Amino acid sequence: MIQQDKLFVFIQSLTPAEKAYFAKYSRLNATKEKPDYLLLFEFLSEANKYDEATIKKYFKGEKFIAQLARKKTQLKDKILESLSHYHANRTVESSLRLQMNLLPILYDKATKNKSLVKEFEHQIKAIKKKATVEGCFPILMDLFRWERQLLRLEDNNKQDDKVLSLLDSREQYQKLLNKERTLEDAALRTELIILKDPKIKQAANRQKFEDSVINAVANIKQEELSKLALRHYYYVKCCHSGYLNDWESAYSAAKNLIGTYSENDMNNDVVLKQYKQHLCRYLVVCGHAQKFDDYLERINEVKAISSEEDIRLFNTVHFKLLGYYLSKFQFNSAVKVVKDVERRWEDLCEIIPKRRQLAYCYNIMIAYWFGGNIETARYWLSKILNFENINQGQRYIILSRIIQLPIYYDTESDNLENRIESTRKVLAKKNELTPYRQIILSGFRRLVGCVTKQDKKDCFMDIQDKLTQIKDEQSIKAIDLDSILLWTKLKTEKGKVESIDM
Repeated sequence: MIQQDKLFVFIQSLTPAEKAYFAKYSRLNATKEKPDYLLLFEFLSEANKYDEATIKKYFKGEKFIAQLARKKTQLKDKILESLSHYHANRTVESSLRLQMNLLPILYDKATKNKSLVKEFEHQIKAIKKKATVEGCFPILMDLFRWERQLLRLEDNNKQDDKVLSLLDSREQYQKLLNKERTLEDAALRTELIILKDPKIKQAANRQKFEDSVINAVANIKQEELSKLALRHYYYVKCCHSGYLNDWESAYSAAKNLIGTYSENDMNNDVVLKQYKQHLCRYLVVCGHAQKFDDYLERINEVKAISSEEDIRLFNTVHFKLLGYYLSKFQFNSAVKVVKDVERRWEDLCEIIPKRRQLAYCYNIMIAYWFGGNIETARYWLSKILNFENINQGQRYIILSRIIQLPIYYDTESDNLENRIESTRKVLAKKNELTPYRQIILSGFRRLVGCVTKQDKKDCFMDIQDKLTQIKDEQSIKAIDLDSILLWTKLKTEKGKVESIDM
C-alpha cells in the first residue's frame, strides 16, 4: 500500500466550511494578501493526489519552496490553530472554557486597578449562570478558584460566610458530577456490551450487564440529574427494559431520551451525532413496542439530518421504513423504499451483517410479491434460498421455504408438488414443522389437485379458516402465517391489499 502524505490527507479531510474559515483566518495579521502557507494550502486543497515534483514545478521561483518541509509543518500548525478557533463553540463546555481563558487576564488587571473588579465579577457570574443552566459541573467546580479570588479582592467582613457557602456549593457540584460520571460509565459499558451482543443473550454479557450497569443505576433519582446525566440514565433504562422484554417501559425511556434534546442542540455536531444514534434506538424500540404514532415523523427527521453518503444511517432509515410500510400493508410505498435499497445494495452489503442482508432480501421479496411484481419477488426469493450456508439469519430462510409456495403457485410452476415435499422435509429436519405450517402444507397439497375456480376458492377459504382458528387459539405471532393469511384473503375477496382487514 502506497504511503500517502499526511498533510495532504489531512487537508482533504476538511469540510468546505473548515477550508473557508482557514482561508479567512490565515489572512489575519498577515503582511501579504496571501501568506506562503495559504498558497500551498490552496494548491493541495484542489489537487487530486500528492506529487512533490508537481508542487515544486508549480511554485518555481517562490522562495518558500526551497524549504518545503518546513513550510508544510507551518501549514499543519496553522490549520490546527484555525480548527481550534472554528470549533471553540462546538459544545457548551468548550465555549465556557474559552470564556474562562479571560479570567486570569481580568483578575490580573483587577488586582492593579480596583475599578475593574466589577468586570472580573461580571465575567464569573456570566459563566456560572450558563454553566448552571446547562449542568456543566466541571466548569462550576473550576470556577471555585476564581470565586475565591473575587472574595479576596472584595475584602469584606462577610468573607467567611461566603467562603463556606462556596465550599458547600462545590461539594454539591461534586456529588452531581459523580452521579453524572457513574451514569456515563454505565451507558458506555452498556454500549460496549450491545455492540458485541445486541440482545445480550450470552451468559457472560448478561452477568456484566447486571453487575456493572443495573446495580450502578438502581437508586438514582431522576430529579437530581443534569441534562447530560438524564441522557445516560434513559439510555441505560431503555436498554435494560429491552433486556427484560418490557417494551412498554423501553418505549417510555426512549421517548424521554430523545426529549432531552433541544433545538439548540442541533447546532452542535457532536451532540447532533449522538441525537441521531438515539433516534435510531427510538425507532428500534417503537417497532418492538408497536408504537407508531410519530414513527414516520422520526424517520424523516433522521433522513433530514443525515447525509446521503452515510451508508449506516441509510441502512437504519430504510430498513425501518421498509418494515413500517410492510406492517401497514402499504406495499406501493414499500416498493419505493426498495428501489432506493436496490440502488445501494452493494454498499449496504459491505457494512451490514449476513442476517441483516437476509432480512432485507425477505422484506424486499414480500414488497414485490404483494406489490404485484411477482417475477422480481422470485428473484429475491432465489437469493435467499441460495444464500451461503451460515448460522445467522436462518429464520428468514425457514420463512422463505413457506413463502415460496404461494409465489410459485401464482406463477403456475409445474414442480409445486416437489417444492411442497422438499419444504416439509427441510422444516421437519430443522424441527420447524409447526402445526400451522402443517396446515399450510396440507392446504397447498389440496390446491394442486383443484381444477375449477370454485374448488380453488373453497380450498383458499378452508386454509384461511383453519389458520385463523389456530392463530386465535394459540395467540401465534408469525410472519409467514400472516403473509399466507393475507394472500388467501386476496384470493377470496379479490380486493386491494390496502382494503384487506387483517
